[in-house]
Amino acid sequence: MGLDGFGACFYTERMAKTKAAAKAAKTKKTKKPAEDHEDAHERHTAERVMQAVLAESKVEAETPRVDVWVSIECPHCDESAELHVISEMDGQSIDQNCTVCCRSFVAHVEIDEGEANVGVEAA
Repeated sequence: MGLDGFGACFYTERMAKTKAAAKAAKTKKTKKPAEDHEDAHERHTAERVMQAVLAESKVEAETPRVDVWVSIECPHCDESAELHVISEMDGQSIDQNCTVCCRSFVAHVEIDEGEANVGVEAA
């Protein structure tokens, strides 16, 4: 089944219009929809969180770092030892065993204004 002259011309002309319309639809730029309320709220929340993180980082940078060796004594045999204290240990209790009498004790670390304070008690 072939197309006669009129049909072929009509078919070719119709296809050209369809292809042109499809091409125009592809090249049209779509407008970006306006930011809805939920997206704006989410963006605002993210910005506030980022500002809080940056402020916290600034405070941490201004805080003096502690990295010292502190002399401690075993509460059982009074043997002296040293404990390495760093800033991250603030407020922690550390279980230790004496290297001489092998009995356990607890060292409580507190850091105040860049100074390490360690209290020791029998466990």
